[in-house]
Amino acid sequence: MTMDLVSRLLQQRHALYRGLLAVEVLALVGLRGLQQAPRLVSVVYLVISAVAVLTDSPLLRKNRLDPSATQAMPSALGRRVQRVLLRRQRLVSFWILALAVELLWQAALEFNPGLAVQLSVLHLVVWLSLMLGVLWSLVKALAEEPVFNGDLLMGAAAGYLLVGFTGGIVLNSLLVLDPAAFNLPAHGHTLPDGIGHAPALLGAAFASLTTIGSPVLTTGNLTSLTASVGITIVGQLYVAILIAGVLGKPRVLGNPKAVDTPSQPAAAPEAEHPRGQRAAARIRLVRPRR
Repeated sequence: MTMDLVSRLLQQRHALYRGLLAVEVLALVGLRGLQQAPRLVSVVYLVISAVAVLTDSPLLRKNRLDPSATQAMPSALGRRVQRVLLRRQRLVSFWILALAVELLWQAALEFNPGLAVQLSVLHLVVWLSLMLGVLWSLVKALAEEPVFNGDLLMGAAAGYLLVGFTGGIVLNSLLVLDPAAFNLPAHGHTLPDGIGHAPALLGAAFASLTTIGSPVLTTGNLTSLTASVGITIVGQLYVAILIAGVLGKPRVLGNPKAVDTPSQPAAAPEAEHPRGQRAAARIRLVRPRR
């Protein structure tokens, strides 16, 4: 029963990787289309975070684990599963709070710009906490993957793109707090700048993530410089940590069952080839003569 529960958790985690990556890729492909409807950028942020929250939350029936199942587990594993369930509930609460703050912030931009400036700090803190929480959970999940396979690659790519979308949210809030930090042309919409420039800021965030840089950020401005450097550092740290964690994982080579049996890592390539086996059989350890 314990192995069934662990296998079920792994399946839910892999569904999270695939769903999150698919939504992020679709959002990037449709970035030019978002310039015609800038208000949808906030919807994109909500959908991306919702995929991460709902796919890995007890709101979906398939994710509802029986709490009594942890009683039959070893104490350490049972506490681990309980922490997973608690983290899921916290992510749901954070997402609901982010939704409420986003709606209030958007309304303030339209009807009370002064209030929107004050709410931008709350908007930044809430969204940053949610997205970094999702990212940290994703990093820990990738570190716990038993083998190196396609699901792990999709999860790694989804996490890297998530850093870029988080940077877009940060730049969007900073635009309202410090408009002088950005060098933006007119967006051509009858919308506040915090909404109309959202697609351009999302593109600037990904430019900073890839260390290319963006002309949207004002050169020499401390706010834009801090934001750009922060996005770049987080992205590079993510890649470094991911590489360090992935390189030590065994690979799955022609043995799909290795995913379901993490305690038995896949064999090395030379061990599966007949010539490699014959060569290994001829190798003998020779004790040095004294």
